[in-house]
Amino acid sequence: MADQNVVRVVLRADPGLPLETVRQIAETLPDEMRKRSAAPVQWEVDAGPGTLSADEQVEAEHLADVLADQFPGGDYDVAVFVTDLPRRYRTQPILAEVSRPAKVALLSLPALGWSHRPSRARRGVVDLVALVHDGTPPRFAREYTVHRADPEERSEQRFVTPGLLGRLRLLSGMIRANRPWRLFTGLSKALAGVLATAAFAVVNVTIWKITDTLGPIRQAVLAVLAVAALLAWLIIDHELWERPDDVISRQRARLYNAVTLATLLIGVLCLYGAVFALTIVLVPVVLTGEALASSLDHGAEWGFYLSIAWLTTSMGMAGGALGSGLEDESAVRDTAYGVRQRSRLEQQRKHRTS
Repeated sequence: MADQNVVRVVLRADPGLPLETVRQIAETLPDEMRKRSAAPVQWEVDAGPGTLSADEQVEAEHLADVLADQFPGGDYDVAVFVTDLPRRYRTQPILAEVSRPAKVALLSLPALGWSHRPSRARRGVVDLVALVHDGTPPRFAREYTVHRADPEERSEQRFVTPGLLGRLRLLSGMIRANRPWRLFTGLSKALAGVLATAAFAVVNVTIWKITDTLGPIRQAVLAVLAVAALLAWLIIDHELWERPDDVISRQRARLYNAVTLATLLIGVLCLYGAVFALTIVLVPVVLTGEALASSLDHGAEWGFYLSIAWLTTSMGMAGGALGSGLEDESAVRDTAYGVRQRSRLEQQRKHRTS
């Protein structure tokens, strides 16, 4: 660089959560680096979007080649790419990869796990910038195992989490990266179908009589079947189940499917809980003791109100499966890692041919 007193840091990230995270980090990174580094320099940070389409098993010595398109021109002192794609060394989750000769590093958010994601991501970026700039050992090296591409000839490093804990952290981190709570707001048409079915069931005398005969075990079975039906419909209708192909390997397909299933399950359970809470509030307002007594052998009881709210919610979830077929594709398909990876590859092909 022309000015030796200025260190230019370029941050790039995949669209969505990684880009949001990087832009938040960029605001405080100069102050963080002044505290971390004793060098009397100014830190300039440029944050923006990028697209990582590399295979998760790409070797560390090829990191510079993989990231070359993300940092064109080489007008930087340190370059860090943040991705929400899982990275693995064999079966071990990778947190970060570094190539000091190329002045680049890669941070994989899923390896950070579910909890304390923003603070962990911030520390990770700060540590990577310091490692690339002056070789300062990262703080996360204490809990991550370091693998070198070639200890004698090359200085590329990758930091992996060994064992079952690392795999569980990766799985939870991938689910967190999918932001399953946003799926709930995206299922607006399914929610309309659930509420319409539940509203019809609440005022149906036959449903009242069925509720009187159902015990908690049968209610629980119906609830499980209703949730499973909506889950299956979302997966089948939006083609979210991954099968191995030239982009997705067999092992990765299993991982992606597990994450997609868990993400959808959390979103659907949030939907179920919201509808049940709404129904339990409305049922006592709609069903008076006089109305129940004329059709049943008893009047209004809180146990009956809870039971009918439970049944109508389960029936509503089954009806919501029809509404889910009308959902915006992007609202549901963004929960699938394989879909996002193929989309990134297609975008890069279009960019190269344009």
